[in-house]
Parts: sequence; structure tokens; C-alpha cells
Amino acid sequence: MLSKNKIYVYSFICCSLFIMSCTSNDDLLQTHSTDLTLKCEKSLLWNDSRIITDENGIGDFSDGDRIDLMVSSDSENKILESEFMSGEWIPSLNRADFSSDNINLYAIHPTLPSDNVGDKIISLPTDQSSQENLEIADVLYASGTANYSDSSVLLRFNHILHRICINLKGEVPDDLQIEVYSIKEGNLSFKEGKIKLPDNIISTWIKPFKKDRFTYIAIVLPQDVINNSSKEKFIKLTSGNKSVFYALDSNIKTLSRGMQTNINLTLKSAETGDVDTEFSNQTRWVYGVDAPDFPGKKNIKTYNVGKYDVEEGIWLRYAYEKMYPPMLNETQYLTWKEDCGWYDCNKSFEYEGDRNMCWAASASNLIHWWLEHNRKYIEAYDKQFGQEPVNMKRPEKYTKMTKENQHHSEVFNFFKSSFRDKGSWDTGGVNWYINGDRKNLSPDILNFNGFFSEVFTKDDKVAEEIKNMSKENFNKSMKDAFKNNKAIGFTSYDFAGKYTGVHALTIWGAEFDADGNVEYVYFCDNNSSDIEPNHASLLRYKVVYVESTIPEIKGLIANLRALDYNDGTIPTLLHPFSSLTLVDLRQDVWQKAFPMIK
Repeated sequence: MLSKNKIYVYSFICCSLFIMSCTSNDDLLQTHSTDLTLKCEKSLLWNDSRIITDENGIGDFSDGDRIDLMVSSDSENKILESEFMSGEWIPSLNRADFSSDNINLYAIHPTLPSDNVGDKIISLPTDQSSQENLEIADVLYASGTANYSDSSVLLRFNHILHRICINLKGEVPDDLQIEVYSIKEGNLSFKEGKIKLPDNIISTWIKPFKKDRFTYIAIVLPQDVINNSSKEKFIKLTSGNKSVFYALDSNIKTLSRGMQTNINLTLKSAETGDVDTEFSNQTRWVYGVDAPDFPGKKNIKTYNVGKYDVEEGIWLRYAYEKMYPPMLNETQYLTWKEDCGWYDCNKSFEYEGDRNMCWAASASNLIHWWLEHNRKYIEAYDKQFGQEPVNMKRPEKYTKMTKENQHHSEVFNFFKSSFRDKGSWDTGGVNWYINGDRKNLSPDILNFNGFFSEVFTKDDKVAEEIKNMSKENFNKSMKDAFKNNKAIGFTSYDFAGKYTGVHALTIWGAEFDADGNVEYVYFCDNNSSDIEPNHASLLRYKVVYVESTIPEIKGLIANLRALDYNDGTIPTLLHPFSSLTLVDLRQDVWQKAFPMIK
């Protein structure tokens, strides 16, 4: 038998003779280095759930940069500081110092002080107005693993705090000062890279970095803002000894790790009149909806006209300008996805028994929302009273519409079977389903008292109709819905085409202008489901205010209008709002029946 050494030599000779068909097996004679070289990169890209940033790529470290480094083996953790000098990190790591074959590395930039249990303390500078202080505030974190055979390990540093980017438009005063209200301190777990906020939270005003006249940037700690006081006074703008506060968008529930939130503010002079700062420049969603704000036309995907099978949960537009001949239409949609919190009950593709049932489709959307957010009360109701009527299972199930499943809502199917393609009104439909109120309704089903008549009498209105669509009343009603957790149905004249009369639809979100008035709405249309993206989507439309031609309403009234054409010209066709339907969860009524539920 050949010795082990002779086997190595034999292999080497073979490789020399047949060099065209194999390569040298150098690793068999190699002695492993005891040095472990760090290779570090830092991400310049901030992930962004609301708009695409213009910064991207990977950055390098500079001489004098320092990192906190934890090297962890099976038996021990070593913590040290390392400094980047002349292209390498000093001191170098020696594998002989660690008993384990595999070691894990965790790193933080810049270096931070430690608390008494070894976590790192993050204390944000309240003055981030200089480039230096902004960089100090921006904490990066990396982790990696080195196997026994590795001579180097790559550590890719990513942002673990949250960045606020404030974009200004309009009249920006020369003496403008901006501050952001946020939590100041937290603890960073070295191994997990997670930030824990203290029990005794301290919030403070942070002065952001002024990138240019219209752009300000601040670094804040990741935090839950649902019940945070900063939600109501998140940004302060001061000019001429007068301060104005802007609330954080109600749709923003958390400031997430490594993410960026863009806040767009349009400033006006004091002479332009009152501004509703609670809604100014905000996007609001109906309570419970989890969906991305519209990020701007240039930041959404563009699809060819006729492409209806697309990604779920995204904003998109159709490229009418690429058709031959080109068309001016500009259409923008948000597609439905599971657990998004909004519903889009649609008529069947060929209007099979539902041509006149737009009101029932909109009512069904509102009912699905109402059932979802009253689930704990409904479970208690069923336990105490059972479902009613006893010979009928309560329709509740909703799934996304598909070509194969066009009758996708049990609630809408119930309306279709109960009214057999009769026209009516969405407000009445909601109340009838819940408490059996037949006002202005002619159902075929007899002796139906609603599915919750043991708790809700016919006097307990869940849905309310508002008919005065003046600019003032329209905005007052919309804000009432967003502030008081109500869902929104609406009707509009001739939206389905000329001389088609009133059409019922459902609003799930809205954008407000600098004065705090509704400027755009996001709504679902129950017609033409066969040619909308994924057969379940929201349309984005402009809201414009024009002089009323209705004798009972003076001044401006609210109208729907398609988006500006893709060449910048403005459509002339308007669709007046004729009514709003606001649906209340009526948890005051539920609480009286089930006070034990919180």
C-alpha cells in the first residue's frame, strides 16, 4: 500500500501529464493561514415602502472609520474595536484565538457605548443639521460567518434605523426651521441587531439635515407610532415666531428598521387662508386598510394596455401612449392582495343577473369590512343567540374575483338572490343586512329581520347617507370617516357612461392637498371587472370643485374627474358626487350587549 504522502505525489504527476483535462490540486499541499481578513461594504440604499429614493449602490469605508466587532465561537464572545487604515481593518483577526471551526461575526458602525449587560446604547443627536451629525446618527449593522477554510469574510452593513425625508413645495420662507419629534434613545442587541426601546420613553425634537432648500433628512429610531404622542405633532415648521404642526399620516403605523418615509408638504403664505394641518398633504385610508400610498407616476410600474394579470398589492399604470395610434388616457390602479383590508365586490363579466346591482356590490364591500372589524362581537353574538334566521347560514365569505370564480362574494350573492337585479341604494342595503330595515327596498325574501336583530333594532342605523355634496360638506364628511373609523360608499352621476344615471362605488383612500381638502380618491368600480387588473383593484381619480348648478346647493360642489392626460392636458368630463354613505362599526351598540368584550 502506498503511503499518504506518495498518494499526493502521484496525483500531482497525473495532473502534470494531463494538464489539458484537469487542474492542479494545490489545496492538498496548502497550509491554512491563521489570518482572517475583513471585507466591509456599506449600503447607501434605504429601503422604502412609500416611494423610490434616488440613492443606491454600495459604499466603501474611509481611513479612520471604526466599528464595534463581536467575534463569537462555540465557547466565547470577544468584543473589540477595529479601525480602517490603509485599506485594511486593524487589528487583524487570528484564527488561532478561537477554538471553534466556525465563527460568527457581528459589527456596528459607528462605535457605540455599552450598557451593563453588553448591549449597545443608541442616543440620537438632537441636532442633525450638519453632515457629520447626520452620519453619526445613522447606525449600520452587519453579520457574517467564517468557516475554517475561509481566509476572509464579507460584512455588508445595512441601515437599522429609520430615515425621514421631508420634501417641500410652494412658498418656502428664508427663515424656515424644521423639527421632527421622535424617541431619542434605545438599546441595540449586538448579536441580534434588534433595537429595544426603554420602558421610560423620552421623546424630543430633532433638527434635520438640510440637503437643499426643499429637502430635509432626519434619522430616527424604529418605533410603533399607533399610540405615540408624536403621531399628532410629528413635524414642526417655524417661521417668523409662528409654528405650525403637521400630524403623521394615519396610515403609517410603524417607522420600520432600515426603511424611509417620505413626507411631502406644500407650504403657503398666511394670506392664502385657513389650512387644515391635520389633513394637509396627507394620504388617508379607511380604518383597517393596509395599503401603500400612491408613490408618484414615475415610481410605479407601467404595463401594456390589455395586460390584466399582474402582481398583487402594487400601484401600476397602463401605457396608452405606446398604442398605435397613441391615446391620451392616463389610468392608475392599486391591485388587491390578501389581507389588504379593502374589498372589491364586482358584477360578473357578462352581467349575469347583476346588471343593476351596483348599489348591492358597494353595500357588500362595506358589509365585508364591517363584519371583519366586528369579528369579536359577532363571535359572542353567535355564541349567545345562534345565527339567524335559523334556516339560513349567514353569508360572509369573500375571495378575490377570478374568471372561474366570478360570483366571489357570499354577501353580494345574497343580495342578488334577494333582489333579482333590481336597482336600489347602498345605504339601505347595509342597514337591511344588519337590522332588517326595508326602507326604500323591495326584497323578494320575506320575514327577514337582518342577521343581527337581537342586538340591532331598526332604529340602530349603521349606514348613513349624506346628500349635500358641496365642497365644505363633502370634505367634512370624508374627514369624519377617516377620524372616526367609518367606511365610505358613494354615488356619482353618469360615471358608467353618458345618460347612465347614478352609479354606486366604494372609496378606500384619499389624498388631501395643501389646504387639507380631498384632491384624489382611491375607489373600486364594480363594472368592467373583466378588464381591470386582476379583476380586483382600486382606481385613482382626481377630485375637482366647480360652481354648483343645483339650486339647493350654493358655491362649489365635488366632482370626480379622470387623471390628467399623459401629455399634460386636462380632461373636461366631470362626474358629480351625488351622495356619500358612511358606515359606522357601531361598537357603542355592541358594547351595551357585550360589555365584557374589550
